[in-house]
Amino acid sequence: MTTIDNNSLTAALAGSAAAGKTSAVKDNYFDQNSLNSVKLMGHRNDPAALKEISKKFEAMFVQQMLKSMRDANAVFADGDMFSSEEVKFHQDMMDQQMVLNLTSGEGIGLAKSMFAQMQKLYNKPVDLNVKSEPVNTLERSLKTTFAPVVRTKPVAAVSELRAGNKSAVAQTPEEFVERVKPYAEKAAAELNVGTDVLLAQAALETGWGKHLIHDTDGNNSFNIFNIKATGWQGKSVTVNTLENKQGIAQQERAAFRQYDDYEQSFADYVALIKNNPRYKEALSAGADSESYAEALQKAGYATDPDYADKIKRLLNNDSIRSATDNSDAAINVIADATGVQS
Repeated sequence: MTTIDNNSLTAALAGSAAAGKTSAVKDNYFDQNSLNSVKLMGHRNDPAALKEISKKFEAMFVQQMLKSMRDANAVFADGDMFSSEEVKFHQDMMDQQMVLNLTSGEGIGLAKSMFAQMQKLYNKPVDLNVKSEPVNTLERSLKTTFAPVVRTKPVAAVSELRAGNKSAVAQTPEEFVERVKPYAEKAAAELNVGTDVLLAQAALETGWGKHLIHDTDGNNSFNIFNIKATGWQGKSVTVNTLENKQGIAQQERAAFRQYDDYEQSFADYVALIKNNPRYKEALSAGADSESYAEALQKAGYATDPDYADKIKRLLNNDSIRSATDNSDAAINVIADATGVQS
């Protein structure tokens, strides 16, 4: 099954050679023939091509949104008997059909807004019913739409309004655990809790390091536990985030703390848990990692109603179990040698 790629989209916008009619555009944004139909219209300077391009951008946006949701959920798929390549294949087919359903007709409104914006680029609306007054070529539209933005405000002021992003700092669970384990062990010792639960929480918050907050310049925030910038005097990064409000997931923009390194991130987490009275019950859980996770959720650490259950499932992940079992073994050896009971 052919998907939309950058080369096809650029060719469509540039109005590559071909000839055809508006009615030839299919209601399938994953079909190469559909893209070719827009090429035909671009070659003929057909105004309706702008509308079709807007629809395709909307479809791509929804496709990427669904993909991001699948990727975020993949953190819980390790060891799941239902997480096979065949299931993923059918999920992909279902997602593509869902994109078509969501973007057909009026869609979600993104295409309409984008089309209106492109109309403004010509200083007057494009009347799709008037075929005798075609707009300029789509190649000019491409150059104008993606021309460098001329800032009218100081860079600092503009950057504050732009959302950051979430990028990967590890490719596998093993790589992520190896990277943050020393800091997790130190933090766990200070909180007198299990290292495994801190690794599990960090894995949940960042998707095993694949969705760590970065600023607009690509700098790592090192915010392993996604602590928000409320009351924070240091640097921060604003990103889009999902919050659960009365059982309904809502997308919001929020500012999160930015640290200089992972050590500072874990140290701030320790300070948060130690100094906030609402986490008193979590601290009293001690080495009982499941109770610690439950106490965190009860104290309102996250709005996700399944937050504790997700952490508890990750406690049994092979990467975490292997890393913490080795740590426990080393601690037991030291305890035996010194006569101190662990």
